Amino acid sequence: MVLGAMNLSIEGRPSRAQAIATIQTALEAGVTMIDTADVYGLGAADAGHNERLIAEAGVAASAATKVGVRREGEAWVHDGSPAYLRRAIDASLRALGVETIELLILHAVDARVPIEDSVGAIVDARSQGKVRQIGVSNVTAAELARARAVAPIACVQNEASPFVAPEPGLLELCARERIAFLAYAPTGGWRAGRLAHEPWLQRLAARYGRTCFEVTLAALLACSPGLLVVSGASRPENARSSARAAGLALEPEDVEAFRARFWADGRASER
Repeated sequence: MVLGAMNLSIEGRPSRAQAIATIQTALEAGVTMIDTADVYGLGAADAGHNERLIAEAGVAASAATKVGVRREGEAWVHDGSPAYLRRAIDASLRALGVETIELLILHAVDARVPIEDSVGAIVDARSQGKVRQIGVSNVTAAELARARAVAPIACVQNEASPFVAPEPGLLELCARERIAFLAYAPTGGWRAGRLAHEPWLQRLAARYGRTCFEVTLAALLACSPGLLVVSGASRPENARSSARAAGLALEPEDVEAFRARFWADGRASER
């Protein structure tokens, strides 16, 4: 289980004290990684807010951060140019207050820049001791293959939920090649409220004595041995709930039923 820290810094964010309490509660509950990004804040002037928050909580060593997206007004713009990435990496090091970022993830593929060039800039940073491991986010299997031709890739971070199925074969590829698959927006992002009203999930949750959200996270975790769930939280009780899901072992038939219901033929059902 990975704590997704984005909601602690964007619109509607909690107080600083509550945000730090949420981060610390997640670690105390057994979460070992915090997912952040340099772009998580209230616009360009607030860049690095989430990383600084994690540093203030004293857990920067547990952070995996992302670069390659910046804010222009309300827009989130992909920028994978090597020159920008070099500046972004240095800014993240300062915000986190560390000499080396344990896991640095290319946040998105820039259609104007070959992914090989973007990953190459991160490889250069690794050679300088600024980065230990490299990941990629929002990629296809073909883009992952191109990135792997440049450097070993430790993780893929893509969206996966009952509403968004991973690209067919990508989970299996990651498991086979021992690449961690970090599933973000695991309860569907803006669709998350629908899960509590899904009758099939309600019945399953009642049988296990858990919430619909905890059962959903547990089902995702069971879909692949290399899958990690990036679960967002803005309150300590939500962080504890997500951590509880990591300890929930669903029966194999329930996991298969989940996949069949929501990811039939590799496509998430529209609900």
